[in-house]
Formats: sequence, structure tokens, C-alpha cells
Amino acid sequence: MGHAHPKTVIDNKFLEELGTGTSAEWIQEKIGIESRLSSLPLDYIRDTKNSNPLEAVKVAQATPTSLGVEASLMAIQRAGITSDKIGMILCNCCTPTQTTPGESQRIGKELGLKNIKAFDVFTACPVIALHLELLNNTKEETLPDYILCVSTATLTQKVNYSDRTDGAIWGDGAAAYIVSPRKEGKLRVDHASYTTDPSRCESVVVDTYGYFHQDGRAVRNFSVLQTVKLIRQIESTFDIDWQRDAFIGHQANFTMLEQISNNRDIPAASHWHNVKTIGNQAGASAPAVLSMHWDQVKQKQKIVVAVVGAGLSWGSVLLEGS
Repeated sequence: MGHAHPKTVIDNKFLEELGTGTSAEWIQEKIGIESRLSSLPLDYIRDTKNSNPLEAVKVAQATPTSLGVEASLMAIQRAGITSDKIGMILCNCCTPTQTTPGESQRIGKELGLKNIKAFDVFTACPVIALHLELLNNTKEETLPDYILCVSTATLTQKVNYSDRTDGAIWGDGAAAYIVSPRKEGKLRVDHASYTTDPSRCESVVVDTYGYFHQDGRAVRNFSVLQTVKLIRQIESTFDIDWQRDAFIGHQANFTMLEQISNNRDIPAASHWHNVKTIGNQAGASAPAVLSMHWDQVKQKQKIVVAVVGAGLSWGSVLLEGS
């Protein structure tokens, strides 16, 4: 596993000082996020409130590609291999700077890779479930020894900072995970499942030339109920002990995650998260949490990942320390 985040810190006081009618206390109470990490300079946000998202790309101090490469290099180093061992890249990016070449190919170029399979498999927030289910359902003999999966996004570049809510949600980031069908790693994939409801695809939108927008209340209610349902399904099928095992949810906001973990009686020590200080990192969120807790993973420990997001889509993954 690997992760990467930009350096600019947007705290709640900064958002309050933008004069949009929000307050640091309101943000803390409603969504539980204290700060978020952005690829944009604070002066740019303060002066323009990102009134033209096309300008954000020009002033950004990090790109989806640069973050994706940084996360990939960490994953490669942790796997104890070199970049040239990678035989396939699957990439998820909901804020690409170009549609062609794909983000997978841009990252592959920066890693110096040639003559490999590189393509984008995209769904936004629950992508770790999509990537792993896809690989589980692919004939093992057709897969290379090492597959690099990457999720990267710079959604703060798609935020209208004149909106009192949207600016409080997002952070930028990337996560990478190396999967092998035959080489043993630190975690084994015991389960992966991914589903969508395309009839509700307009509930969460990232416009190519505009802003992120969503039906916030409906999406929050759906996310809480669906995540609880996913956890229950894992609990009913596998031997889960919340004193030993860990839960990672989609990092949409912390109050929502607390509601979910309280419903399933998951102790605070077993609830792994990063949203309070980084913000919602879209598809990078859950795998970045796992990467940031990498040294805490123990043998026989199960990691329950339940993720929901745009599409609307949802999925679950069960990993076990080997």
C-alpha cells in the first residue's frame, strides 16, 4: 500500500474567513472535519474562491498524476520490488486533466514502464472494491505477478468556495496498492464485492468544466444505511471480532463514520480513519487509510472495508493479515 497528499492545509477557520456564512464550529459539529489537504495555494482560494475551475488546474501545486506516482512509489518500495516488475496498472481518477491518454498511462510513463497493460477502471469512491472484485473474477493465468492499482483525485480544484458546504468536504490525495495472484503479501483478499444503482447517477456529479455538486442529504442517508448493511453482511459471513479486527469506511465525513461505527458497536481503536485531518479523498480515501495504518496490521487480523459513493455505487472488501 502507498498514499500521497498535497501540503496546503485548509482549516475550518480559513473557511470561516472566506465569508460564505459558515463557521468553524458549524463545520466541526456537522461533519467532524478539522482540516483538509489541497493542491491549491491558499491565496488563490482566498482571492478567487475558485470562481473558474479551469484556472485551478493552472495554479495547482500537485496533479492527480504526481500524487498517483508518489503513492505508487511508496507501494512499490513497501512491496520490496522494483517498478519494472509491474505488469498491469488499473487506475481510478475522477478529476483527470486529459481523457486520453488515460491516467493509468500517464502514471505508467512517469514510472518508466513499457509494454504493459495499463487502463482506467473508474467509479470514484468505492473503487478499491471494484478493482479487487475485477481481479478476483479474472482468470489467474492471464494476470501478471504484480498489478498496480491506483486511485487519485484533486477534488479541491472542483470546489466552489463560495458554497458554505462543498468547500468543507474535500481534500486531495492518492492511494496505491499492489496486488498479486500468486506472490504472498502482507494481506490476503478474502472477499470483494461491487454494485451500482445507475438510476441514481445524478445524485453525485463532478462536472468536467465545472464544479462538484450532490444531493447532500439523500446521499448521506443512503451512505449510512448502505455502509451498515455492508458491514452486517460481512459480519454474518465471516468471523469478525471488533476487539481484534478493524473497520475502514468511505471518508465522506467523520460524524457519518461515527454513526456507522456506533451502530455496529465498533470500538474507537478498531475504527481506522483519516478524514478529520485530510478531508474526503474520493476513491483514494479508504485505501489511503489502510496505507497510513500499514504498520499496525497484524497476522490473522481482518480489515473490513465498506465504501459507498458516486454512481450511486457501493462495495465491500475483507482483507486478512497473512
